[in-house]
Formats: sequence, C-alpha cells, structure tokens
Amino acid sequence: MPFPKFGDGPCLARVARVASALQLDLASFGAAGAVVVGSNGKGSTAAMTAALLQQTLGRVGLFTSPHMLDLNERFRIDGVDIADDDLNHHWRRVLAAAARAGEAAAMGGFEFLFLVAADWFAAQCCAATVWEAGIGGRLDPTRLIAARRLAITSLDFEHTALLGGALDDIARNKIDAAPEGAVVYVSESCAPVRHAIEAHCNERRVSCAFVSADASLKPTLVGNHQRGNATLAVRLATDIMPIDAAQVACGLAATRWPGRLEVLQSDPLVVIDVGHSPAAVGAAFAGFAGLRGERPAVLVCGVSEDKDAAAILAPLVSQFDVVICTAARHRGLAAALVAAQAAQFGAAQLVIADDIAEARQLALHRAGPAGAIYVAGGFFVAAEFKAAHLGRDPASLVFF
Repeated sequence: MPFPKFGDGPCLARVARVASALQLDLASFGAAGAVVVGSNGKGSTAAMTAALLQQTLGRVGLFTSPHMLDLNERFRIDGVDIADDDLNHHWRRVLAAAARAGEAAAMGGFEFLFLVAADWFAAQCCAATVWEAGIGGRLDPTRLIAARRLAITSLDFEHTALLGGALDDIARNKIDAAPEGAVVYVSESCAPVRHAIEAHCNERRVSCAFVSADASLKPTLVGNHQRGNATLAVRLATDIMPIDAAQVACGLAATRWPGRLEVLQSDPLVVIDVGHSPAAVGAAFAGFAGLRGERPAVLVCGVSEDKDAAAILAPLVSQFDVVICTAARHRGLAAALVAAQAAQFGAAQLVIADDIAEARQLALHRAGPAGAIYVAGGFFVAAEFKAAHLGRDPASLVFF
C-alpha cells in the first residue's frame, strides 16, 4: 500500500480532486448505488445486497473492507474478485491521477482503494454498485457516491475521536453519507437512538425507515443477527430493482462472505469469526453455539491492541473448558495480556500460544476429531488462523 490508512486525515475534497483527474464522475453511481454504514454487519449486508441484485442485473460491483487474505477481495463484480492485471491497471491509473492532482503526498490508503474500485466499476460499466463505508459517513469517501439509498446496520462505540463519543453523534455521522432526497434504512437494533436518527434525517432532508428482521428470510450466513442484515439487504436491493420472492431466496442462498461464522472444516468442527466488538462477539457466539451442538469445544482468542479486551472476552471465555490465548501479528495484543484479561472470566484451563499457527496446532490437539474449535475476538486473529489452515504463512498477509 503506497499510502498510510488515513493520509493527512480524511478529506473528501482531496478524493474529489483525484476523481476529477481520472475524469470519473463519482455521483453517477448514486442512482443505482447503495451505501452500507454501521458498526457491525456492514460487509454481510453489502454482500447480500450485491448477490440479490445479481439475480436481475448483470455487472454488479461490490466494494468492501478489510480483506482477509488478499487485497483483491475488496473489489468484486458479480461475485468475482478483481484479477491481478485489472487491479494493477487501475492501481497505476489512480496513482498517476493522484500525482496530477497534487495529492500524492496527502492521500489515505482507504481513499486510494475506494478510487481504484470506482475506476474499475466505471470501466466495466456496472449496472449497480454496492459500497461498504470505511469509517462513519460524514468524512467517508462513499459519501461522494451520492447513493439514493443507504443502510445503517448497527451502532456501537467506535472511532470516537472522529465520530463522537455518544451513539447519537455516531448515528448522525453515519447518516451524513446520504445525500438530500435519499432513503435511509435503519436496523431496528438502532432503536435506542431512534429520536436522534429521525431528527437528523429530517434536518438532512432524507427519508428514514426503521426495519425489523423478517423471520421468513433464510440467509445462508449463520446466526440470527444475519436475518436482520438480510432484511436490510432486501430493502436496499428492491429499492434499486424489483426482485421477486424466488429471486430473493436465490440471492441469499448464493451469498458467500468469508470470516463470518465461517466453517473451515467439520471433523473437528472449526469455525472462525471476525467480530471485534462486544456486541458482534456476543451475537456471533450465539450462532456458533447452534453449530457446535453438544461437541466439546476449544476457544482460540486474541484481541487487537486498540480494543477493550475484557469486554470482548467476557461473553466467550466462561463458555469453554479450554481457552487458547494468542496474538495476531498485525496489531495483536500480546498473548500473555489476553490471558491475563481472560483469567477473570472463569475458564477452566488457559493456554498461551505465541502465534496463530501454534494456537491452531494446540487447538486441533485439544479438540480431537469429535470436538469443535472456535476462533474469535478479532479480525486479524481469524484471518491469520484461516491462512494457517490453508497452508499459507500468516506472516505473508498484508494489512494497513
């Protein structure tokens, strides 16, 4: 990645100048575009929305973040990751445009990748596009899409230095990704700040619709929380293009989204989840409990160094007899510190593994063929575990 994550700080004007140098009209995506914001569930909702649209439209672009194993995962058309040659071509185009616009020294990494996606989608004449916001909405590049519909999947305390220290502030920031006249579909989980959301939507002159989970929907993504995400996806997709019930069922069945209660193998059962907030971890564990059944289970856990380890581990640790504490190479809290936090929650046995590959070997040994392994607590732990499981070196993974 040629740029730091935020560059000189979020700046929509900078992104617009580079887009102009590319002769790229970002707002042209808005008529058939959807933006997904929220603290948890953005990627799943965006992936389901794109899969639904593919039932009636050709060439549906999907931009998400972060990636698990390869950068190409962030850019998809009709469910297929961008090819290396296409990625290199648009990468070079955006680099050159940033230089022409005089922004090469200030651009942020997420802004750069957003422009790579936009340049590729435009070149491929996508009929519709779905965009997962990176941070908030007010300062996020996806705001420049001017999408006519937006979904808020959930609200939690995140990036408070940029988004504000209260859920009301965070909600308002996310709503600001919607242009005047747009429709904002809001998960019923955001009801505690409903008044603030409705008031801000009114000020912004956007419509607001709270959406309860549709019990009739059957997403393939595991967990009761995914039904709410699927409901939002259906609302977004049908706002762009009429979709009948059979197409909804096919689109949800076709959705694949790595790292979200993803089953890596069956004997022993190995499940990874990327949730990295207390709410996400709790919701995902409920899904794992259904998959696990009566199998004895081993927890492999790690937490990023900038997260509240105690709050993330609290709903997990007491549910397992064996807890293997480890650390991701990227931003991982030291395994010994994870174990110190886990100790207060009553695990029968705590084990420390210095890296993910070691944690995986220990977990397979402890679980045995009839057991279950659950990998949770952080995105990078799940990504590195999957890499090791596939025979890849976790050290080869590159994030920013």
